Amino acid sequence: MIGFETIATTGGLLIGVICGLVPLGIGLYYRKIQPGIGGFVACVLSGFACGFLGGLPMIVLSTAVVISHIYVNRQDPFTSRASLEEVDFEESNVEFALRQMAGLGKNIRQGIRVLVRNKAGFIGFLGLMFFIVMSVFGPLFIEYEERAQMQRLQPGARSLFQEPSEEHLLGLDWQGRDVLSHIVHGGQNLILTSVQSGLIATIIAVALGSVAGLVGGMIDQALSALSNFILTVPQLPLLLVLASMIEFDNRLVLALLLAALNWPGLMRAVRAQVYSLKERDYVEAAVSLDLGLWHITTREVFPNMISYIAVNFIFAVRAAMYGIVALVLLGLGPLEEPDWGVMIYNARTQQALLNPAAASMLLSPVLAIALFQLSLVLFTRSLEEVFNPRLRKGL
Repeated sequence: MIGFETIATTGGLLIGVICGLVPLGIGLYYRKIQPGIGGFVACVLSGFACGFLGGLPMIVLSTAVVISHIYVNRQDPFTSRASLEEVDFEESNVEFALRQMAGLGKNIRQGIRVLVRNKAGFIGFLGLMFFIVMSVFGPLFIEYEERAQMQRLQPGARSLFQEPSEEHLLGLDWQGRDVLSHIVHGGQNLILTSVQSGLIATIIAVALGSVAGLVGGMIDQALSALSNFILTVPQLPLLLVLASMIEFDNRLVLALLLAALNWPGLMRAVRAQVYSLKERDYVEAAVSLDLGLWHITTREVFPNMISYIAVNFIFAVRAAMYGIVALVLLGLGPLEEPDWGVMIYNARTQQALLNPAAASMLLSPVLAIALFQLSLVLFTRSLEEVFNPRLRKGL
């Protein structure tokens, strides 16, 4: 779909430039040049990478950062330097929106400082950025080799496998294709499917866990019984049985299936957290004021669990990636190239383990998956501080 790609395109670059004009214009108008330029660059890169999917959200985030540099709360006599008699505690919708944007921008700036300060988390963040940049911008520089390259057969060689060389940094596969091109192009589908599955599982778990904890009664018992039943079912054997009956050609269907199997653990944890939080004074006050389940869940309960939810989302992505690779390795998942899991499957079927020259074809996707998973785990070290103000020191 035009404007919604996940690979860098010239159309996405134009979208990014247009989106970047918003924070840049605000920064120039209020003479905050550095934040405005930073917001413009962030919008350009996000739009270039993902079109509207990256450009539109980045407008909000970058604009919030710029506003946080210029916003002064007129209701606060300490920041506005106004006397108590001059303070007007009534605010318009525009002033409310500006205050919310300034708060968001301040949190983003604090989060960036926490991310840089935590060395392990920052290394994980750099690792994730490496794989994202490679998957999004790498195809612009490295062409994908889909067809067999028979002309690369060396004189006297029995196969097209080749060890890494200056011309081919990661060697050649059994069809003489550049392994590096498959590494660059093969990560996007696997990462996107894993993220989709983790996001769906997290949304289901948070929604059901919050409802079970806040409502209680028969609904809590029914949801708990359902989660207990799913937890008792061994996932991999169930996936193998389902794969024998259903063809996992659609990656979205595969993501939904994995999410349906991964939400119960987080749901039980969220339910326990909600039971603990509902005893707090501010939640009891919201219940007594009859503010509604939606308000209590989104305004009172969810903000106090966001660090826990973010970390569990990362682990849901890890679990989904392992599940996808396991299915593909057994030949029961989507075997469409390019894909890191398909590379491992092809290496196994083409007996790469018996050929020293083919070691790179097998080790490259294995190391890519392992390093991506390691980056996710390290990144959670920073997420705990970013979303939990109690862990922040010296900010």
